[in-house]
Amino acid sequence: MRAVERIVAAPGRIRFSGSGTRPAAPPRRWAFPTLAVLALAAVSASAGAAQENDEILARMEYDRMRLYSGGARNLAALLQRAYALKMAMPPNGAGAALRTTTRWRALGPDRVRSGSSWTAGRVSAVAIHPEDSDVIYAGGAQGGVWKSTDAGANWTPLTDEECSLAMGHIAIDLEDPDIIYAGTGEQHFSGDSYYGCGVLRTLDGGETWEQLGADVFVSRNRGGGARIARVVIDRATAGSKDETVVLAASTYGLYRSTDSGEDWNLVLSGTATDVLAHPTADSVFYAAIHSTGVYKSTDTGESWEEASEGMSFDNARRINLAIAPSDPDVLYASFQTGDSEGSGLRMYRTEYGAEEWEKLDAEGASCRFQCWYDMTIAVDPDDPDTVHFGAVAMYRSTDGGETFALHHNGIYVDQHYLVFDTASDPDALYLANDGGVYHTTNGGDSWTSHATNLAVAQYYRGIALHPSDPGVTLGGTQDQGTQRSSAGTRVWRKILGGDGGYTAFDAEDPATWYGEAQWRWGPVRNGVRINTGIDLSEPGLFIPPLVMDPIDSRRLYFGVQSLYRTDNRGDRWNRIYRAPDGRVVSAIGLTPSDANTIYAALTRGQVVVTRDGGSTWDGPGTGLPDRFIGDVAVHPDRPEEAYAVAGGFLTGHVFHTTDGGRSWRDRTGNLPDHPVNAIIYDPADLVGVFIGTDLGVFHSAGGGGDWSRLDDNLPTVAVFDIATQPGTSRLVAATHGRGMFEIPVDVPLTLRTRPASLADTVSKDDSAVITGEVIVAPSGKNDHAASWEATSDASWLTLADAAGEGRGRFRFELSAEELKAGDHTTSIEVALSGIADPLEIPVFFSVYDPLTLPPLRHTLGYGVSAWSATAVDSLPAGLAGTGADTAVWTATAAGSNWITIERASGGADEHVAWSRSSESLAPGDYEDTITIVVEGNPDVTGLIVDRFEVAGPMSVEDVALDYLGADRLTPRQVRFLIWFGNDDELFDIGDVLRWFDHCKAHPADCRGSGGINRDS
Repeated sequence: MRAVERIVAAPGRIRFSGSGTRPAAPPRRWAFPTLAVLALAAVSASAGAAQENDEILARMEYDRMRLYSGGARNLAALLQRAYALKMAMPPNGAGAALRTTTRWRALGPDRVRSGSSWTAGRVSAVAIHPEDSDVIYAGGAQGGVWKSTDAGANWTPLTDEECSLAMGHIAIDLEDPDIIYAGTGEQHFSGDSYYGCGVLRTLDGGETWEQLGADVFVSRNRGGGARIARVVIDRATAGSKDETVVLAASTYGLYRSTDSGEDWNLVLSGTATDVLAHPTADSVFYAAIHSTGVYKSTDTGESWEEASEGMSFDNARRINLAIAPSDPDVLYASFQTGDSEGSGLRMYRTEYGAEEWEKLDAEGASCRFQCWYDMTIAVDPDDPDTVHFGAVAMYRSTDGGETFALHHNGIYVDQHYLVFDTASDPDALYLANDGGVYHTTNGGDSWTSHATNLAVAQYYRGIALHPSDPGVTLGGTQDQGTQRSSAGTRVWRKILGGDGGYTAFDAEDPATWYGEAQWRWGPVRNGVRINTGIDLSEPGLFIPPLVMDPIDSRRLYFGVQSLYRTDNRGDRWNRIYRAPDGRVVSAIGLTPSDANTIYAALTRGQVVVTRDGGSTWDGPGTGLPDRFIGDVAVHPDRPEEAYAVAGGFLTGHVFHTTDGGRSWRDRTGNLPDHPVNAIIYDPADLVGVFIGTDLGVFHSAGGGGDWSRLDDNLPTVAVFDIATQPGTSRLVAATHGRGMFEIPVDVPLTLRTRPASLADTVSKDDSAVITGEVIVAPSGKNDHAASWEATSDASWLTLADAAGEGRGRFRFELSAEELKAGDHTTSIEVALSGIADPLEIPVFFSVYDPLTLPPLRHTLGYGVSAWSATAVDSLPAGLAGTGADTAVWTATAAGSNWITIERASGGADEHVAWSRSSESLAPGDYEDTITIVVEGNPDVTGLIVDRFEVAGPMSVEDVALDYLGADRLTPRQVRFLIWFGNDDELFDIGDVLRWFDHCKAHPADCRGSGGINRDS
């Protein structure tokens, strides 16, 4: 039991959480439209008011959503119809995976080591043979009836194939102890307190059973089958197979049979939580009705009168009764009340056969606000003032209930039923609780656990199979935490507390495991929380999905309202999706063939899909029902193909997509209409699938449509998860009430790598090196022991750590240093022992000459001071290398006032052009820089440093004399004339004539004496 659960809500938000402490403030009533609908699906209308309190809503949330069927439905009748259809199906169909046997083998746990104590699972009832104290019967919450003939040293299941394994109470006929009645349906008002199928009766000490009362306890217009709290056999008529009076307290009311259970009549309306017989007066019975009161019958239960004088029923809910065998006029009544009263406990005592009751202080006893789930009371057979009370813990009073002392003494929490073994010893007392069956011979001073081979663990989804050790399995359970098995024993060990959730093993480092204990703190690694990056305030399922990537053990996904991913084993989580409309993630589907394809199921009836690792999402698609999607399985080779399974009733349950979740096709076929909880592809034949349902395991060789039951030696119990580990030849079913079972599978060895191919492009550069790693993932029989080696013949590809065993990684390095520009191909061959042909990883390496510009060029120009004429110069941009043909360059100058960029952009074949003006410049040398940049490649630049020599003014006379040998020009002026003339670096008459021609054509540039006009 999850201590106290509560709902923390704000407008528009729902948070499901668990807590071991009481809320600081009184509970508030909130409107939960979705959750309220779900609540109607699993609880009978008559018990609705009794059960629908704020504390229980969160506790019941998970299974209510799982069983939601579109409104108030008779789930028990629907399940019994499905059960009948199942039993008519062909048995033990199987696909290619099951080549040796289809018979399931029980894995336990027979018992669980929890610290220094031993536990089993939730037990609701225990009964002691009236003549032989070595014979004990126990009833599991969904584990059926068990029998021990050696005082609890060994147990044998008796009802694995019956119509319900949810047990509420067991009654042994005192006159003929081989006649036993088992009331089915666990009346503890929790989410997984499963409905029953009426009363089971055996006439031969449990060898065979028959179903009784189905027309009353199943076939009624209620939201589920009856949960039976007590069955009482009338002593005066006991021993008969057809005339015994039997009373049954159920959520449908108090029923009476006068023909040993064949027919039943309602004698008290309401939710009957207890009924007991007077130990000496054969006709006197007492009953308790939830929230209403205590009643007494003096005619063997045929008629009843209220017997609640002195009691207050304000805030009253569940009521349990106990009678003192040594003084039958003394009775005790314990009430579960609302949070406004103490710890939720109120207790009464009568000394007058229920004629009048007195309220007790009951100081020291506590409900801890969950007596709706766990409450039991019993009186010492010799002392009417010694009373034992069990809630979360055990208490004992020796003063008639006024004060109580804690005498828990190492037993497990959540007490469900107390019974004295009066035939053995007046101080011998048996207790049924969430840890199994306990026994004391000293009135509770010390207790002994009878968790020997009582395999009644209730597993949730998310079990994990060790990658190399077939004896090691992980699984999260109801109230028994996360458990781990060991090779060679069916004794398991509790490694994480709370209600255990999803688990996983690191396939590369199996010493590393992951778990999740309810949605409170997020995932753990080796028992240590790893929730950095996860918003712990988000709503989520009580058991949120935690799923490891099937190839990369360092990558995991965790789903609440958001879907989170870690690529470093949980050191840091990143949100890749947030569900809309207050929905939460209910399942995660991954495929080994594509790391970027992820399926996420949302509450209710939606599945969204990403194909790029979470950057974008598609969906939800069409074709899925408005039901809880509990699991998604993606095809290992085809990411666009997947299955989704739906819970509840009155709908299809298995759906198939071949277009990546855009549309879903119903593949339920002949499968009986009942909740489907888990699905996996047949590991040896990927056409087939296995499913886990509320009635066991089914297989379809064709991927749906035509189903066969696979139940040889598998109890008829809800299977919440199904998993396979081909390397250790295992297919394991995790039940919610009977532990785990496995059958062998034989899967040929195959090999996958991630990535499956390598492709990269790099610039031709001495330092151009690409590095990375490849995961090697063998799969199939003995994959963990298969050795592998990676090799390559290419000189430009080197490998490191290129050999290993089982799942592993190797590093690679691609170097362009010795390669010419162009495309280069090679491959990496991975040889795996056990496979004839190596797997080839294609490698594509494109090397290109880098796009370049001339880094630095110099240009030179000339001008005359104050000359208004400008001269244009240009150079090719100089683009070269891969991409030069399509590249675009831009050019800018540093910003001086004498240079202007005439062509500032262009392509590969175009020139950079600029002009120079000396109009505002004095004679001298000037310098400026032109920068060329390639668009989209900011690191590719080129520089042109332009030098500008400006000469002083000169006349024709000066030029002529200088030419004739009388130096009149400065060297700068001479260089200008050379540049301005024929530019042959020889000043001759041609240059002078060219100048005269210029003056003739442009008289404004020349004075009368032939000098250069300063204004020109």
